Amino acid sequence: AAPPPPADTTPPPPPKPALVDVIPQTLRSVTDAFNAHDGQKMAGFVTDDCADYTYGSGETHSRGDMTTGVTRFFAAVPDVKSAETRVWIKGNVAVVEQVWAGSMKGDMGPFKATGKAVGATTLSIVTFNDDGLIKEMHEYGDDAGLMLQMAGKKGAPPVPVLPTNPPELHVAKGTPDEDKLAGWAKSTDDAFNKDDAKAVLAVMADDADYWVNIDGGPASKGKKDNTKMLTAWFKTFPDQKWTYTNAWGIDGFAIVEHTIAGTAKGPMGPVPASNRPVQAWHWVDIMQPTADAKIQHGWGYANLNEMLAQTGQLKMPGEKGAGAKPAGKAPAKPAPAKNP
Repeated sequence: AAPPPPADTTPPPPPKPALVDVIPQTLRSVTDAFNAHDGQKMAGFVTDDCADYTYGSGETHSRGDMTTGVTRFFAAVPDVKSAETRVWIKGNVAVVEQVWAGSMKGDMGPFKATGKAVGATTLSIVTFNDDGLIKEMHEYGDDAGLMLQMAGKKGAPPVPVLPTNPPELHVAKGTPDEDKLAGWAKSTDDAFNKDDAKAVLAVMADDADYWVNIDGGPASKGKKDNTKMLTAWFKTFPDQKWTYTNAWGIDGFAIVEHTIAGTAKGPMGPVPASNRPVQAWHWVDIMQPTADAKIQHGWGYANLNEMLAQTGQLKMPGEKGAGAKPAGKAPAKPAPAKNP
């Protein structure tokens, strides 16, 4: 009889590292490549068909298009640097708050170089595939404030100072309490949908604070400030309706990605009322609740230009009048995060 074939002694391939370990490394590598102004290296961390939705500015749907876009940005702001400030991770999703700063030494689209200092605090919702590559990004940064900075206008938001310390890192624990936080985040939309500032104040702690990236100023703090802020907000959108697209509970934080629709019937700061509809203005809100489920701390992120484009109030250089078209259609509801 023939002897049995030799046993296969080839060791099995090592298991893939867990995404919770890969994601922070990838984010650091992307930031390092950004700070080195190496668009090709950045492209190595995304899929071929990576979709990037920069709300209010447009969208790309390939690695090549993303590389082209970031390379143009480096040409416009050749000394730009960025740093992550806070990161939240749940499954295959990372919520990344970052700041960037530099000088506008080159043209940026229709805007001519002014040499002015520019920068912002932004937020990104980043989705990874099973191999740890970025497959989709939703980016929230205020281009209206950036335009004011580029022109050196009064009232432009301050350019942030980049931190030198590592970012705060919050990783989901997968507990039932975090699921409750996600549900609570969704429920805050119900208060806003009542079209009544008092309904929102009822779900806020008396000493709550709320900061929003489109204001260019400090957070509103306490009942008096929040009442003033919310009263003005409901005068601007008295018929507002919010729709969530995703929500996460992560390490004591509630994060909701959602859109507002309504009619801009009142002014928003220096922006006059348009009395025109807003179909879908994208927002992300990050909140920490009190023990009795009221908002204690809140941070909001959006792009004012997205709203102004929808109401026909956005005027770009070279245009004879307002009426810039909104960015492309929004993506479908994001897939839910995969649990670790």
